[in-house]
Amino acid sequence: MLFLESRVLDVHTHGLSACWMAAAVLAMVSAACGSGTPVGSGVDEPPAGVAPAPIDAGVAQVSGMAPRANGVVIAIVLLDPHAEIEVPLPDDVPVMDQYGRQFVPTFLLVRRGQTINFTNSEDDLHTVHVKDSAGESLINVATLNGSSYEFTFDLTDEYDVFCNTHTEMEADILVVDSPYAVVAERDGAFTIPDVIPGTYTATVIQGAERTEREIEIVAGRNEIDLAGT
Repeated sequence: MLFLESRVLDVHTHGLSACWMAAAVLAMVSAACGSGTPVGSGVDEPPAGVAPAPIDAGVAQVSGMAPRANGVVIAIVLLDPHAEIEVPLPDDVPVMDQYGRQFVPTFLLVRRGQTINFTNSEDDLHTVHVKDSAGESLINVATLNGSSYEFTFDLTDEYDVFCNTHTEMEADILVVDSPYAVVAERDGAFTIPDVIPGTYTATVIQGAERTEREIEIVAGRNEIDLAGT
């Protein structure tokens, strides 16, 4: 199984492979990290003569550049606060469906404490079997057409998802602590909105590479260059 080859804070690196599927990047959903924008979205330039959208008072927008994509390996940017802050979990519940003998999407990025809804939208009988990085089973349930099963992920880790009946069906789930996480564009551009101002550790993960840098975020627009971090 192809995995995101990285370590996100407390996320373990056990069993990671050499690259991250490009399809997995495209499968990420905005609810995963509570950012309010699709994970991996870059900065949309406003039309000429049009001012950028205003930023709510008291919060920050963090934009910048991470390293460019290396083949299918795209950079991830995490912001971890030094002070304790409260950022509510997203209201939306991410869904991992089973259709066409595939998990859809094949990759989900969620925050610790989020619930994922596993569904089956086809006539085939499937199972949802989830193992943590130590190989321990968390879920192993049969799923009939139209059925669903919800599970809350309370530990940061990287999880294998597969179907016992159809061994070609595989997916991955990455659970992180950080409330602010984004997959950069292929050119390295990224934007993280609605950030609480303060001191943060900015972590850039790309394949086996992991770098950190302390940054200060103030209310309003912040531009940071993490390409050479």
